[in-house]
Amino acid sequence: MTDRETYAPLRFFEYDHRPGSYCLLLTDDRMVEVDEVFEAAGQDNGGYGWEAVARSAVRSRAPQLEGRFRYDPEAGMFVAYGEDAEALRELGALLSAAFRDRPTLRELIDAAEPDWFD
Repeated sequence: MTDRETYAPLRFFEYDHRPGSYCLLLTDDRMVEVDEVFEAAGQDNGGYGWEAVARSAVRSRAPQLEGRFRYDPEAGMFVAYGEDAEALRELGALLSAAFRDRPTLRELIDAAEPDWFD
């Protein structure tokens, strides 16, 4: 099962090889659409940048999600994964909204801890 629409540009899916394990994914081909927001904030856009945004969103807007999934970003890809599909869906809604609303994205970048971008 793959949902490409609900949390666009992120994709939510259940791993075929591991039923009951879910993933929220954002790839670099979509990240470039918001490069200017990260650049204006003095941060790099990429998987690690989006992990920082996700951590910031969880801390400031959805603390009930803390510890309910894990992150595994790479330079060109953001990944959050785990067994709690509902928590990942909530994160997907937060990140999708931030992607579409530049001021919200900037707020989340600015509120993130600097070491979250490493």
